[in-house]
Amino acid sequence: MRYYKIHTLLIFVISFQTFLSAQKVELINKFETKANLYSSPTVTSNGTVVFCGHDKNVYFFNSKGDLQTKYKTHGWIHASPQVLSDNTIMVGSYDGNIYHFTEKGELINKITPGGRIFSKILELPNNEIVFGNNKLGLVYYNLETNIKKEFKTKRLPHTDLTQLSNGNIVTGAIDKFLYIVDENAEEIAKFKTKAWVLHSKPTELSNGEIIVGSYDKNIYFINPFTKLVKTFLTEGKIHGSPLIISDTSFVIGSFDKNVYFLNNDGKLLHKFETKGKVISSPVKLSNGIIVICSYDNFVYFLNPDGTEKAKFKTGGNIFSTPVVLNDNTVVVGSNDNFVYFLKLVE
Repeated sequence: MRYYKIHTLLIFVISFQTFLSAQKVELINKFETKANLYSSPTVTSNGTVVFCGHDKNVYFFNSKGDLQTKYKTHGWIHASPQVLSDNTIMVGSYDGNIYHFTEKGELINKITPGGRIFSKILELPNNEIVFGNNKLGLVYYNLETNIKKEFKTKRLPHTDLTQLSNGNIVTGAIDKFLYIVDENAEEIAKFKTKAWVLHSKPTELSNGEIIVGSYDKNIYFINPFTKLVKTFLTEGKIHGSPLIISDTSFVIGSFDKNVYFLNNDGKLLHKFETKGKVISSPVKLSNGIIVICSYDNFVYFLNPDGTEKAKFKTGGNIFSTPVVLNDNTVVVGSNDNFVYFLKLVE
C-alpha cells in the first residue's frame, strides 16, 4: 500500500510538472494552410512574416499572425524566403521561377533561370544573387543585367548558402561534397563527406573553421581550405544547421532524437533528448533560450545548459525551422498544415 501511494504521488508530480511546462508557452495565433510546411518562415525589419508551403502559396502575415495576403505560384515551395537589403522578399519555387515581392506581398517580377529552386536566395553586393537548383548547380544571377554564371556540382546542392568572412561562398550537395566557390563562380576547394550534405547549412565559427552536418551522422569541422580538423559523431543523420550561441559554442539536432550542445573544440557540453527525429534547426530568443522542433510534434524551449524550460505540442511532426520576431514571438510551421505564433510566458 505504501509503495502504491508513493508511486501514485510520483506520477502526479511528474504529470503536474509537465502541465506547468506546457502552460509556459502561449498560443498567440495559428493559421491553417492547405498542405505540409517544409519551408521555414522569415521576417522583415517591419515585422511582416513570410511563409511558404507545398500548397504552392506564399503567405504574408503581420506580427500577430493575421494573414495580410497570399500569392499562389505554380509549384511546391520547399526553399525558404529571403529578405533582401531593401526589405523586399525573394523565394524560389519548384515551378522554376524566383518570385520577387514587396513587403506587402505585391509581385515585383519573377525570374526564370531554369530548373527547380531548392535553396534560399543569397544576396551579394552589386545586385547579384546566388542560389542552387537541380539543373545548373549554383547560379549567380545579376538582377540588373540578367547575366548568370554557373558552378556545376555533381548532384543537387540542397542546402542554404553561406558567405564566409573572406567573401567566398560555401554550400553542400547530395553528391556528398562541401564546395567553396569564389565570386566568379570558380571552385576554390571542396571536401568530401561520406553521405549527403542535405539542408545542413555550413556555418563559420569565430576561429574561421566551417562546421556542417552530414547524413553520415558526423558534424565536420573544416578549415577554410577544406582540410579536416575534427569530427563529432552522433547516432543519427544530421539534417539541420548549427546555431552559434556564443563565441565558443553551438547547438545542432540529429535524427537520433537528440539536441547537441558542443564547444568549438568539438567537445560535448550538454545533450537534450526529444522523442522524435530532430530535422529542424535551432534558433535563439533574445534572452538566450534556444528553440528547436522535433518529429515528436513538439516545439522545445531549452535553457543554454541543455535543460528544458518549456514545450508546446502541435498537431504534426515538425520539419520547419522557426523564426523569432523582435518581441520573441516564435513562428513555426507544422505538418498538421498549421502556422503557429507562440510566446514563452515567463
